[in-house]
Formats: sequence, structure tokens, C-alpha cells
Amino acid sequence: MMEIELYRSVLKKLSNLPVEYLQQVDVFLSKLRSNVRKKEENKKAIMALAGSWSDWENDEFDDYLKHAKETGASLFNREIDI
Repeated sequence: MMEIELYRSVLKKLSNLPVEYLQQVDVFLSKLRSNVRKKEENKKAIMALAGSWSDWENDEFDDYLKHAKETGASLFNREIDI
């Protein structure tokens, strides 16, 4: 479905809804938009972090990676002491 057709389809469905449901639709659309904004913000933050790694020397990055793997291994150790 093309963008304009989708837009028209959504508007048609909205116009067929009883007025008492429009408040719920408005709340849903607000939450949906908020989620989209959060995803956009998260993407920008992740990309900023990823870009910061390019400034590291190879040995610094290797040390970080080693530490991250060790931390992950200790956090998810499957041995359980009772």
C-alpha cells in the first residue's frame, strides 16, 4: 500500500469510530509517538557511543573488551552456590 493510500485508510477508519473511542485513540497515538521519539533518541545515543570508540587506541579497546567479557562471564556464571 502506498503512503497516501495508507494515510487515507487510517483517516477513513478514524472517521468511522464512535466519538467515545477517540480519547483512547488519542492516548494510544501519543504513546506511539513517544515510543518513536525514544527510539530515535536511543539510536542517536548509541551512535554517539559507537563513534567514541574510534578515538581509542587498539590496546585500550582490547583492554575494555577483555574486561567486558570477564564481567559478562562472572555475571552470568551458571554455577550456583547454595
